[in-house]
Amino acid sequence: MYPRSHRQSRLLITLAVAILLTAGSITAIQIAKGYRPNLKQMQLRGMGLLSATSYPKSAQVFVDDRLTTVTDDTLYLNPGVYQIKMLKNGFSPWIKTIPIKTEIVSLTESRLFPSIPSSTPLTFNFVDKAIPSPDGTKILYHLSGASFETENGLFILSLNNQILGNQIFQVADVGAFNYDKTDFIWSPDGSQILAITNDGKKVLSAKTLNPKILNTSKNLTDQTIRLQGILDQYQDQIVKINQNHLSQFPDFLVKIASASATNIYFSPDGEKVFYTASTDIKLPENQTAKDLTNINSTPETRALQKGQTYLFDRKEGTNYLLTVASNNLPETPSKTDKVDPLFAKFKSLKGQLSPLTTQNLSWYPDSNHLIVRSDNGVNIIDYDGQNNVAITSGLLKDKFAFASPDGNRLIILSNLNQKPTTFNLISLDLK
Repeated sequence: MYPRSHRQSRLLITLAVAILLTAGSITAIQIAKGYRPNLKQMQLRGMGLLSATSYPKSAQVFVDDRLTTVTDDTLYLNPGVYQIKMLKNGFSPWIKTIPIKTEIVSLTESRLFPSIPSSTPLTFNFVDKAIPSPDGTKILYHLSGASFETENGLFILSLNNQILGNQIFQVADVGAFNYDKTDFIWSPDGSQILAITNDGKKVLSAKTLNPKILNTSKNLTDQTIRLQGILDQYQDQIVKINQNHLSQFPDFLVKIASASATNIYFSPDGEKVFYTASTDIKLPENQTAKDLTNINSTPETRALQKGQTYLFDRKEGTNYLLTVASNNLPETPSKTDKVDPLFAKFKSLKGQLSPLTTQNLSWYPDSNHLIVRSDNGVNIIDYDGQNNVAITSGLLKDKFAFASPDGNRLIILSNLNQKPTTFNLISLDLK
């Protein structure tokens, strides 16, 4: 049997090892949380973490104008407010002011867009109408400037295939409609196309097209007598889709969307929505943000003003003013304008199905950016209104600019390098 002194020594050694292991574990945990040793004060100092990621990768990361690292990397920073800048040759810079807090990981997740995107023409003759499908995978367009008249008509451009070949097919011949007086919309489920021939105030005729076949003038039947039922069916589908999205949002936003807003468009992932306020109203305090350790640092706007456009993020409960899209309330018809109710409903549905017809904003496929369109070019901004990046300048017909489902291409209807009155679909590479 060991002497008593020997047993005491072993016990002390065991306790010392246990204390060292415990202290080491605590220190490791604190370091993992962002704490770093302060040798002068002999203590661990609280730090914050910045997860600097970008697409494409390997962008230079500047912290307060000092080159610090490249993406993708995690930086330990003292608590405070920093200007973070991402730079990569050939791409527009990404800049944002980000607060760093102790033990909190702040994310950048920046998307860099090329400063001079390469362009590829998709059509080579005059295109005068372009309408994207609700799911964003196709563009319906009218071609009217082909060398041979029989080659004109209505076509669909598929955006799913990365290979440009075999993406275009014809869905209506040149004699199917008086195209100058005909408007088109997709059904909400994309299963058919509704064509309304009109004089600007009333419906002259209505026809439906199958988007999977060539619809000739011989096999198209007049649907005018059924038009009310078709429009009601479309409206029911839109309401169902919107209700499914709205059910995930807080009650106060549901009420605003139902009675105090217009131009309501949900992001592809359903987590965000931008809308135009139709009356002055104040949102309640953001309770969701109180339960989150870290949220977007961009200041919110909770007091809504009539005619201003806002974006609500249900994940963080935040609401941002989009100054690039102010005063987008729909025009109120003059009392002297005797617009046929059926035609008015058709125009309303067209606006609900596509923001391209109502205002200068539409969603980018990643749900974190918005496409901003004007007659003279296209910009892309972060969903909170920050980082306004010019993609291209030049005249756009009907302000048409639409991203492919993967976000790698932006399709515009422009007269780029052509005659002022000649417009074609052109693909801009955003990779």
